[in-house]
Formats: sequence, C-alpha cells, structure tokens
Amino acid sequence: MVYNYSVDHGVSHAVALEAVIARLSVTRNLSGGEWTPWKGGVFIHYVGSGQVNPASCSDCQYEIAEIWTKHYLGEFGDLAYNFVVCQHGNIYKGQGFQRGEANGGYAAGQDPADPTLKAQNIRVPTYGQVGRNAAFYSILGLVRGSDAPSSALRTSIKELIRYLRTYDNPNLRAGNLLYPHQHGDATECPGPLLPYTKDGSLDPGIVVQPPIADVSIIPRSGWGARPPDWDVAVPRSERVGFTVHYSAGPTTQTVRQIQNFHMDGRSWPDIGYNFLVDKYGRIYEGVGWDHRGSHATGYNTTHIGCCFIGSDGDATEAAKASIRALYYHAASVYGRTLNATYHSGLPGAATACPGNDLRNWVLGGMGATDIGIVIVTPAPSASTGRSDIRSVLSQQGAVNLLGYSPRLVEDGVFGPATLAGVKWLQGVVGVGQDGLWGPNTETAYKTYVGGGGDGGRTDIRSARSQQTAVNEQGYTPALVVDGVFGPATLAGVKWLQARLGVGADGLWGPQTEDAYIKKAGGGWSNGANTTIRSVAQQQAAVNGLGYTPALVVDGVFGQYTYNGVAWLQNKVGTLADGLWGPATESAYGAYLSGERLVVDGVFGSATKCALQRAVGVEADGVWGDASKRATQRHLNLWADAGLVVDGVFGTASVQAMQRHLNTMIRAGLSVDGVWGAGATRALQTALNQGKF
Repeated sequence: MVYNYSVDHGVSHAVALEAVIARLSVTRNLSGGEWTPWKGGVFIHYVGSGQVNPASCSDCQYEIAEIWTKHYLGEFGDLAYNFVVCQHGNIYKGQGFQRGEANGGYAAGQDPADPTLKAQNIRVPTYGQVGRNAAFYSILGLVRGSDAPSSALRTSIKELIRYLRTYDNPNLRAGNLLYPHQHGDATECPGPLLPYTKDGSLDPGIVVQPPIADVSIIPRSGWGARPPDWDVAVPRSERVGFTVHYSAGPTTQTVRQIQNFHMDGRSWPDIGYNFLVDKYGRIYEGVGWDHRGSHATGYNTTHIGCCFIGSDGDATEAAKASIRALYYHAASVYGRTLNATYHSGLPGAATACPGNDLRNWVLGGMGATDIGIVIVTPAPSASTGRSDIRSVLSQQGAVNLLGYSPRLVEDGVFGPATLAGVKWLQGVVGVGQDGLWGPNTETAYKTYVGGGGDGGRTDIRSARSQQTAVNEQGYTPALVVDGVFGPATLAGVKWLQARLGVGADGLWGPQTEDAYIKKAGGGWSNGANTTIRSVAQQQAAVNGLGYTPALVVDGVFGQYTYNGVAWLQNKVGTLADGLWGPATESAYGAYLSGERLVVDGVFGSATKCALQRAVGVEADGVWGDASKRATQRHLNLWADAGLVVDGVFGTASVQAMQRHLNTMIRAGLSVDGVWGAGATRALQTALNQGKF
C-alpha cells in the first residue's frame, strides 16, 4: 500500500513517518479538558470505507501515518485516538493514557434518543451525563469497511481493554462500558467491528467495581484547572487545622465551575479550597498542601480547607470516607495531627457552612469506613526522570538556558532527549550524571546560574539567565551571555518587559518572571506562544471552533492567525492577547467539554436544558416554576442577590442575572430587568464557558 503525501498533504513519506514516530512518542491532553475514564469506558472505532489489506506492519504504519497527517493538519493537531490496533495484533500508542478527542457525538439537543443531552455527551449509569471524550478511551481498529477483522486484532483489543480496566492508577482506569462509536452518534463507525462490539466478544469480562476503597487524589490537570493568577506558598510548619466545608450548590457542580466562580465572581487568585470531594468519594486537588487557600478568612494559612461538593444532607458515605482519609493523610504530610473542625466552628465565622449533617459528623469524630490515600507517583528512573523538585518542563527550560544543542523541545515529556540533556547539565554544574534532578542537582544548578553583576535584579533569575531569555525572544543585537548586568542587558530586559506587558523598569522581579513563564515559557514563533501548542495546532483549533474565513494551517503565525487566536480566546472566555498560554489552553479545554450552545439569543430548549444543568434541576427543557426557583437560589448563592425564591422570574430576578453575567463574563449588560436577546446571548456565552 502506498500513499502519495506529496499530492494529498504536501508531506513526503519520509517526513510523515518521522513525524509519526516523533509525535506518537509524545502524548498530551489535546484539549486540556476533564479526563475521568473511570466514569465511562471504551469506544471502538474503524478507519472508514474502503479496504486496508496490509501485507506487513510497514503498511500498517503507513496507514497510521495517513490518519495522523489528516488529524494533525485538521481539527485535532495530533492523532485523536488513544490507541490503534492493527490486523497483525500490534498495539500503537496514540494519546495513550491522556485524553483523546476521537469520540465525537451529537450536538446539543440533536440526539434523537435523548434531546436533553449536552453536546458530545452520553448518559451513563451512576454518573449521568459525561463527556464522550472526557470519560471514554478511544481504540481504533485498523480496518476499513470491506475488511474482515482478524483474530489477532480482536484478541489484542480485548486484552488492551483488560489492561485499561486494571491499570495501576485508579484515576486512569477505564470504566466497565464498551460501546461502538455509533452509540450516540450518527455514523457507521466501527464498521466491521460493530458485531464484535455488540456481541461482547471484545469485552474481557473483567468488571471494575467501585466500592468504597483506597482513593487517590485527582491532580489539577485531571479536572482542567485554570492557572492561578498568583499563589502564596505556606510553610508546612504553619498548618494546624483541617476545616470541612460544603459548596452549598448541587452535587452536579464541577470543580472547574467552582474555580470560575471564585476567580471571576470573587476575584480570588485561584479556587479557594485546598481539596474538594464529590459524592462518589473522588478527591480533587485544589490549591493543594503547600499553597494558601481562600476558604475561611483568618484561617487560610493555618487551616487546610476541604470542600464537599453539594449541599446539606448530600454527603454520601463514600464522600465522608474520603474526607476522613484526607484528614488522616494530612498527618503524614505535615508530621502531626491537625485539629479537625468545620467552617462555622471557626471563631468569627458567621456562616451555615458545612450544614447540619457535616457539622454533626465532624463533632461526632468523623466516623466512616477506614480507607487510605494512594499516592500515584512512579518511582524515578532513567526512563521517567524525577520531577518532585523541578518539573520536567522546567528541567528542559534549564537545560536550554545553559546552551544545550540541539535545543530540547519544551513539552513536559521526559524522553531520551531530555535524559541526555539533564545528564549534560549535571556535567556542566559538576554533579553526578544520572539524569535524575534531585536536591544535589538543584543546588548545583542554582549555584551555577546564581551569578549577578553590577546592576539589575538577580534574586529571581540570574543575569546570565536573563540575558539568555532576552536573546531567545529575538532581541537584536543579541546580548553577550556573560553574567554581567550592564547597560546593554538593562536595555534588553526593558525590551522584553515591554513585550510581556509588564512595567519596563529593567528589574526582573516576580511580575516579570510570572509573565515570562506564563506567556513565553516555550518560546515565541514569529510572535506566537508555542509553549503548549504549535502554530499549526493553534490554527487547527481556531478553525475547529468555526472561525471564518478558515485559517490556512501552514504553521506560520501572521496577522490572520493572531486575529484567529484572539477570536478563540474571546469565545472561550480568557484574555484575548493572541498568545496561547496555559490560561488559553485550560479555557479551550473547558469550552470543548462544556455546553457548546449556539450563541443566537434564542432561549430555546438547548439553552434551557443547559441552564437547568447549571442550577441543578432536571434538564427537561421546560422553563417552569422549579427551574425558576432553582435559578433564584443559584443567584442568591453565587451572586448574593437576596431574591425571594418564589418561582416568579420578574424584574428583580432578571436584574440579578444581568449583574451576575456582568461580573462573571464582563457582559456589559444594562441592568434594566428586561430579558432580551442580548441577555440570552450573554447567558449562552456564560453557560458555554462554565461561568454561570
């Protein structure tokens, strides 16, 4: 089998294969969205119409190269499947254990079997509506419509599903559901694999039960956290208490929605809690063990805040067991037992939080099933590196700053190239070259780059490091990287500060460092921030959200691409500066996992269902008294509206909604109590961004 890339895609065979090898060895969450495969399971796919008939594995690789090229140059910017299985039974890793984007489904309200579903969602037992990509792995059988799936292919798919259901990390295990792609989508996929998916012959028969058992903590990346506006580190010696809260909203709230409210509605730097627990007992990392929360005035430094997602009486036995486990685990983190308390029990706290049930539970000794916290951290090795002291991305940046050649790709993935780079750096700074960035490497590195000069500010970044950073962003004439802070370096730092949008005083302080890391951490490409996504991937993402005229996906960052990225940023609800940094990536992922309503100003069934989901009532598309009362309660809770909850959504209620939308998405509505098309468009935008 031969594919003419020069004709089809302008890519030669050699380049395509090299790109496949390079890209498929590096995985990342394509959308930055929620990734909870334990809620769902696996979708099975096929390639499409036609015939494959591979004579050898080389033919299979060409087929995968063809698929990858289409995905890379199209909507996804990378291979969208998690795994690919060929007719010979070989398994190829696509996105692997990161979230993929191949499980497309109906748009909002278009599923004929369930018109109340959100876009690209599916209804599953226990968890209700979940994202098809957020909760399911995608396995592509490398067959086309006229092919007969081989026994080797079917056996490998079955064993792969077994492996996914029994994976060591519980946060990445596949749930028990196994569906053909056409389940919830208007497609013929998975073609000839359909009967095997339906008759159970691909199911390994292993059922993963979700009893109350030891749990692990879902990291911020697992729920699509926004980067904080700033954070404050807290020495572990200052922690003395553990405070239980509730969110006072529906149990269907997402952690991202709570974070949006805290950051946009309360102007806090991040989500207010250190940890959160849902009704299923899943623990989510908020600001974590070592950063200051915003959960209780006067106690944010001394007390860890743990929030149950729900209202009084909603806390399940699984949730209580996880809160209790987190409390006892805190003793091992801090080296002592913390004082167990609850929000309204703190001196000076005028609040009903966490409600009668959890308050009495804490007072009664926090009795629950005895479970533990599983810490899922791979042991450091030459193949995985060590990232407990400095992240992989930061290690790659440090290696590049010292002049390593060829420069490492700063992608946060520890592969052979990064291992070689870290060993090289260790040789430069004078420590053992084992490739593991431990305390000795960190100390030696800081000593090596810690030189100053006769000016500037070098307590955060050395003069040598500042000079390198300025040069990397295209400053001309390039500075001499000599560690001496003279007039030329001063001029270069001022130039960089102006480009970053901070005060150009020539002093590299916290604001300059933060702006540099967030907006230029991986380097600009002709004006683009390519830390997270290449220019081509940014262009594909912009086109995927419907930008017109569509951008040419050529990897060149010009004015059209800048305008397109700024348009996308405005659409997903983040600063429209044209630079695709962590905030844009997070907002983009949340948008893809959200409602994806058409912003047309029409308060139709899809918008009503989305609003009902946001306020925690049945999504039936009927704007009745129950929905109106729930919306009034929602505005009272999240916007301090002070409304009478009577189910009459009159002038006062509409004004409260308008004020809330102005706060959360800067809608610019007139607070006149008139619910017109403009207010509906703002509501649809807020629902799409998870900010209502």
